Amino acid sequence: MTVKKKIIVTVFSVVSIFLALQILMDYRYVLPTIEKLESEAVEKDLKRAVMAVSRELDHLSFFCHGWAEWDDSYNFVLDHNSEFIASNLGPKSFINNRVALVYFIDLAGRVVWGRCYSHELDEFISITEFPKQDWPLEHYLLRHRQRGSVSKGYIKTSEGVMMVVARPVVPSSVKGEACGTLIVGRIFCDNCIDVLRERTQVDMVLWPIGSDAMSAEACHVKEHLDSKTPIFIERDNDWIFGYTMFSDFFDQPVLLLRTKAWRTVYKEVVDGFIVDIFFHLAAGVLMVLLLSYFLHRYIGRPLALFSRSIAEIKSGGHMKLIEVGKSDDEISHLQLEFNQMAQRLLDDAHKRAQFESDLKVSKESLSAVLNAAPDGILTLDERGVVRAVNPAAERMFGYPPGGLIGTNVLSLASIPQQGLLREEIVKFRQEPENSVFALGVEITAARADGSNLLVHCKASSVEIGGEERVICIVRDVSGLKEIHEKLMRTKHLASIGEMGASIAHEIRNPLAGISGAVQVLTDLSSEEKPDYLVLKEVRQLTDRIEETVVQMLEYAKDWQLEPKLCKITALIKETVADYGRHAKLKNIDITVKGSDDVRALIDPDLIGQVLVNLIENSVDSCAGKRSELLWQVRKGSRDVYITLQDNGSGIKDDVKENIFKPFFTTKESGNGLGLAICQKIIEKHNGSITMESQVGVGSKVKIVLPKSKFLQA
Repeated sequence: MTVKKKIIVTVFSVVSIFLALQILMDYRYVLPTIEKLESEAVEKDLKRAVMAVSRELDHLSFFCHGWAEWDDSYNFVLDHNSEFIASNLGPKSFINNRVALVYFIDLAGRVVWGRCYSHELDEFISITEFPKQDWPLEHYLLRHRQRGSVSKGYIKTSEGVMMVVARPVVPSSVKGEACGTLIVGRIFCDNCIDVLRERTQVDMVLWPIGSDAMSAEACHVKEHLDSKTPIFIERDNDWIFGYTMFSDFFDQPVLLLRTKAWRTVYKEVVDGFIVDIFFHLAAGVLMVLLLSYFLHRYIGRPLALFSRSIAEIKSGGHMKLIEVGKSDDEISHLQLEFNQMAQRLLDDAHKRAQFESDLKVSKESLSAVLNAAPDGILTLDERGVVRAVNPAAERMFGYPPGGLIGTNVLSLASIPQQGLLREEIVKFRQEPENSVFALGVEITAARADGSNLLVHCKASSVEIGGEERVICIVRDVSGLKEIHEKLMRTKHLASIGEMGASIAHEIRNPLAGISGAVQVLTDLSSEEKPDYLVLKEVRQLTDRIEETVVQMLEYAKDWQLEPKLCKITALIKETVADYGRHAKLKNIDITVKGSDDVRALIDPDLIGQVLVNLIENSVDSCAGKRSELLWQVRKGSRDVYITLQDNGSGIKDDVKENIFKPFFTTKESGNGLGLAICQKIIEKHNGSITMESQVGVGSKVKIVLPKSKFLQA
């Protein structure tokens, strides 16, 4: 080792040891102190958050105390008067007092009144943990019979964790025994947590333990918390987290609380350490520079000739041999070695430049072809493992760049076809010319997300680098298949329409004659004669045939749309009003929800026909029982969504698959064209119509219409 190297190594070693000792001291003594201060701050934030949650429970307890010692509440438990419900137990009371549960239970355990209200849905709901039937007297919320008794805590429900307070219902006067129990509750929703954050100025999160909302982080932390360890602290580079748990009435964990704070002081201290380290590094560099100056003065000068030669090579831009000095020293030996190395580099550089030029052209050509190819191209080894793939194949199968490399080709086939594909691959290896892959075959493939697509696959065998490889060319034909099926369906429906129109024209004239003749015979007869009822029934049947003929002509009609920019909600309300004027809607309420600003470019007459047909079907499904039809309208970025929900008898699954087919009906007097016409009108607007139904529950029809434009057929 030369003197210059020894000096540089020595200086570098001294500086390194100094820096290492300083870093060790900082990380051994200073940083733990900072972390201890951080932990104390986090514990204070946790205590503030816990106190805020406890105060929220106390506020709910004060609210319950006021209602429980209210004479009106006491009288309501005794006489069940409806005026108390109308004035105090409506949705506004739940909203204004931020409560989700109010239950009045008498001394026998009977529920006098009890409702649960969802602030998110803005409606009353049911919670399984709070039944409306009789409660057992030993229930933990009913164990008090005297004034001042209270049960409060947290309960895990199907709607989330709820803080619950139960107090005896007593008169406002000091005398008087309890007549029952009042239970109120408040769910830990996002708004409630936001209020706690604002009050405490602490960044906190509350997770229900055991729910789907718990993150992987929360599940991991929960394992570290128990009665012996009520607080758990965890850190990362930017944040410090504090965790603690709340228990329910049975001392079981029900809520996980997390607070979060920036590690500002810690990061500033670390930044100061880094600045200090860089300062010492700069000092070390300065020492090295000073030593380099002396080395240059006493050792660098003899190297001047060598340096000038190197400079000429640098200025010329080409490698060339340098002039060798006459002295027999280390520098001369270095110059000779440099010339030998330079000559070898010149020769190698020429060969490498030519090779790189050819390789670059070949690689660019091949890459351009593979990247531009619309079909997927996969290269497989003898085990069927993907070794190379082009971007089209990755997009086709839904994999990220490089995601297909190393996977087995069998995993790209649907599960039912993997066994058949394995057999065909073995056959292809043995007799490639007789395999279906040589001519091309359609296969149901599987994307990365689990969905299926239909592809056409063709393969050939090649040898690359002395190893056998299989090149597979894959084309997505699912779109072509879908277009073909849609075209065949359109032709089929068009044929049905033409046939229906032809039959309707042939039937209508004879039918008019029959109807007229029956009318004449009916006018000549009288109700006392036995043939009068027969003639009347014939007249009804001819009217029914006439209605079917009109529907067939309507289905076969090629509508010319007259689009107008309409308010959808107003159109539905107008249609409901018109329908209600001429139809008997016994025991049926129709409600329309949605903004009046939702508009779309539609033909109002045809869409109105669809709305009337859907209302009639829903009314028929209710079969005269007390029912409610709910229209809902909402807008998306490009489409308008319309739904009609009823609570009728519902439709079986095997029937639901055929409801939009022409002439399919389950009604005794139906012709099976109503929903088929609705579907044709909606598709004419370039929209879609679907139905969801459950027997005994009801049906929901969903319509999607473009807001601004549609394609005319």
